[in-house]
Amino acid sequence: MVPDRPEGLIHAPSDYEPGLRGFFRSRFRRIQFEVKNWGDEWYLFITNPIGMIGVVIILLFVVLALAQPILLGTVWDVQTYDPLMGHDINIESHPSTPSMAHWLGTDYLGRDVLSQLAFATRTSLGVGVTAAIVGMIVSTLIGVVAAYFGGVVDSILMTLTGAFLLMPPAVVLLTVGLIFELSSFQVGLIYGIFAGLGSLAIMVKSHALTIKSKQYIDAGHTAGGGHWRIIRVHILPNLASMLAMNMMFIVTGSVMVEALISFATQTTTRYSWGTMIWFIQNNFRGGAVGLQWHVIIAPALAIMLFCGAFYMIGRSLNDLVNPRLKEK
Repeated sequence: MVPDRPEGLIHAPSDYEPGLRGFFRSRFRRIQFEVKNWGDEWYLFITNPIGMIGVVIILLFVVLALAQPILLGTVWDVQTYDPLMGHDINIESHPSTPSMAHWLGTDYLGRDVLSQLAFATRTSLGVGVTAAIVGMIVSTLIGVVAAYFGGVVDSILMTLTGAFLLMPPAVVLLTVGLIFELSSFQVGLIYGIFAGLGSLAIMVKSHALTIKSKQYIDAGHTAGGGHWRIIRVHILPNLASMLAMNMMFIVTGSVMVEALISFATQTTTRYSWGTMIWFIQNNFRGGAVGLQWHVIIAPALAIMLFCGAFYMIGRSLNDLVNPRLKEK
């Protein structure tokens, strides 16, 4: 009589099924496992009221930017509500205070402030999104490659990063913006490159080095995993939360720098919140209703709310990077 094989880790029967059906089942189980892990991590973010407030504020700005061209084509009269050339002839004196016809009032030229704010939001959102995507790609590429391969590659990349640390994005963009007329895409691109090649690359490298020292990385090499597979399967997913947090700070910095450049360079090639402030302060005067405080408050408050919302989201994402902070 042959004794039964002991049930254990070594002699346990394999759940793998050969063929196409087994391939899809194994893939489906892996997706289930990854979704569960992501769900557990993002539950910390969803249950954080500060982070959700930030998300709501960002969504309001997105809706505002998307609704402006729709309103101009359906509800608003173009001659009255055009953000650049509009003028309300039904109001005798401009600027006018907020009313039912103009929720944020009009400026000294009779233009609707809400329409201007929505139009400028598209530029600021474009700058922030472009800078965040470029900065994340650059910092991830430099940081992960330097941490994973080390040696000469690490020395070359960190030397390049050290050089870019001496060139803050705000100073570079302000200098270039005074010489050349930059579009919103160019502002976001330049900011993303300089931010990604600076301190963010060093931050990504330090986190990647921590992950590289884990035992499952050595196990992956032993199992025959190639460099790209190790980076794609084991390193990048564990950097996702930290990269998302970095994107929040890149968006905040790029929007504030773009507003500063628009104000300082008095550019007309792009219309942003900084351009609104420059136009207002350049023609800030008294009218029938006094000084136009209500006009300058709108873009200034938009900058503070937009950047503050991304800061709140970044603080919430910090719980995903370091869950011990939430326990404390």
